[in-house]
Amino acid sequence: LGPAYIKFGQVLSTRPDVVGDELAVQLRVLQDKLPPFPLAQARATVARELEVDVDTVFSDFSEAVAAASIAQVHRARLRDSGREVAVKVLRPGIEKAFRRDVDAFYFAARMIELIAPSARRLRPMEVITHFEGVVLGELDLRMETASSAEFASNTAEDPGFQVPQAEWFLSSRRVMTLGWAEGIPANDIVAIEAAGHDRAALGERVLRLFLQHALRDGFFHADMHHGNLKIAENGDIIALDFGIMGRLDEYTRRAYAEILFGISKPATSRRTAMSMNSPAPCARWASRSSAWTRPASRWAAC
Repeated sequence: LGPAYIKFGQVLSTRPDVVGDELAVQLRVLQDKLPPFPLAQARATVARELEVDVDTVFSDFSEAVAAASIAQVHRARLRDSGREVAVKVLRPGIEKAFRRDVDAFYFAARMIELIAPSARRLRPMEVITHFEGVVLGELDLRMETASSAEFASNTAEDPGFQVPQAEWFLSSRRVMTLGWAEGIPANDIVAIEAAGHDRAALGERVLRLFLQHALRDGFFHADMHHGNLKIAENGDIIALDFGIMGRLDEYTRRAYAEILFGISKPATSRRTAMSMNSPAPCARWASRSSAWTRPASRWAAC
C-alpha cells in the first residue's frame, strides 16, 4: 500500500464506530508498526538535513522504535547533555509517493461522482481535497515542531499533562527532534491496569484537557486518539504527534462554551438555543500550517 492509503487506514483505526471493533483493532498496526526503512538511510537524512555528523551529536541512535506511513521515530541520546530524545525522520521519497496516491484518489472520486450521482451529496472531491491538505502539512516537520512548541507553552502549567520539549536546532523540514517521552501507550489497556492507573479517571482527564485547550487557548491537539497518547509512571498524560492541530477564534470559543454550559445547566437552555442560532462561528483545523477547510491557502478566512 502507498502512504496515502495507509494514512486513510490509520484514520479508520480510530473509528470502531464506523468500521467495527475487530477491523479497527487490525488497522491499529498501521499507526506505528509498519516496516521501517533502513537505519543507514535515516542517519543519512539526519546528517544532510541538520548538516551535522550524527555520531558527533548523538552518543546513541537506535533502530526505528516506531514506523508509520509518513515517518519513523528513533530513540537517541544527545552526546553533550546525555538527554534522551526522539528523532522523527520522513520516509525517503514520501512526497512523490503521496502525490501518486492522491492523484488516484481524485480519479476515484471523480468516477464516483459520474457513476453514482446520488453520492455527490457526500462531496467525495471535497473529502479528498481536505485529506490532501491535512497530509501535505505533515510533510514539513518544521510546522510540527512549531506546533509542539506552542502547545507546550500553552499547557506548561496544566497539572497531569506533558508535552515533550522541542529541540529547535535539531529539527528541519525532514527531521524533528523532541524530548523522549517514557510511558505506557494509551491503547495498552492491560499494561495501564497493571500499573494501577484508573482508566475512567484518565479518560475523563483527556476530555477535560481537550476542552480546556480548545476553549481556553483556542489551540488544541486535533488528533488526540490513543495512538498519540502515553501514560507516564506518575499518571500524567503525555501528548505526541502534533501534525494535526486545531484553532478556534474567540467568538467560536465563547459560542461553544455557552453550548456546553447550556447542556450541563438546563436552566440556560434558552441561552444555548440563542447561541446556536447565531451566525456560524469560524473553526480552523490546521495540519501544521494548512487550513482544514481551505488547504490551498495557509489559513481559512473567517
